[in-house]
Amino acid sequence: MAGLCVIRDGALPGAENMRRDAELLRDHVPGQDPVLRVYRWAPPAVSVGRNQEGRDFAAGVLADRGYDLVRRPTGGRAILHAEELTYAVVGSSPSALFGDSLHQTYEAINRALLLFLQGLGVAADVAGSESRASRPDPVCFRSTGRHEVRVGGRKLIGSAQRRTGGVFLQHGSILTGPAHTDLVDLLDQEDPGRCPREELLAATTDLGRLLGRRPDPADLAELGDRLVAAFCTALGL
Repeated sequence: MAGLCVIRDGALPGAENMRRDAELLRDHVPGQDPVLRVYRWAPPAVSVGRNQEGRDFAAGVLADRGYDLVRRPTGGRAILHAEELTYAVVGSSPSALFGDSLHQTYEAINRALLLFLQGLGVAADVAGSESRASRPDPVCFRSTGRHEVRVGGRKLIGSAQRRTGGVFLQHGSILTGPAHTDLVDLLDQEDPGRCPREELLAATTDLGRLLGRRPDPADLAELGDRLVAAFCTALGL
């Protein structure tokens, strides 16, 4: 039976986090055991999707705050990685574990994410359709896409997937606090009303809000352990 290779990386700069995810995808051979990587970000970083323009963000404000701006190897829109626990899964598809399609792979990974949240006493579901802003918008957490995890209709986990040569990388942000809403301060202010903070707060939730307190470093380590256990159980590994 296959096993699960687990990597716990702690908090790293944005460029290093994305380099490690990209290398896991590049080096994975179809049929190898899947890899689960759990990590955080220090300093905070804005990541943009692999096909997204980075010019929506004010370079001077990013520099003043000491934040990184990096490009993800997956698609999607911009995220400020600050208060979150991040996961990355690399595996084979087609395969018995992850199915034959993008949709089936999302389903397999979402079973683990929902089990993780259930263990915390959080009742979550998975969006079955797109809920996108009607105009172009660089911000990921402003709306919920298909396959993304919600609580009470509010987005809690944003994920993205890339598939190539019989293998895939899926990674995602599990929000642990409201700092992702600071992304609105980093946008180019030519259109200051494009994404009000109140809209992000209304569209999202986080584990701190759901559990009644913002997780500290010890809590994050425990959450990482719980996440690994949920993946092992959900995948039968």
